Amino acid sequence: MAFELDGFKRLASLGAIGTGAGSVKSLCTYHTNDDAAAVEADGYFNDLKNDLNAGDIILCGLDIDAAPILKSYICRGVTGGNLVIAAQA
Repeated sequence: MAFELDGFKRLASLGAIGTGAGSVKSLCTYHTNDDAAAVEADGYFNDLKNDLNAGDIILCGLDIDAAPILKSYICRGVTGGNLVIAAQA
């Protein structure tokens, strides 16, 4: 499947690191029927690449229609035109 904006919500601004554009970090949620492999694929969150910054956190409810799990991700920034995320342990 593909990213669906309706499943995404910015919950709060967490604080700032430095000053200027991108310094305020956000906590977001995203719920989808997609599994972790789909969400972790290059470019999945590209619709948000102008809205999210390195250090923003996304809590994801994944595979809601089959075997729901919760995973957390941190945005690493835009590389090669893709918004890059990293799963957190």
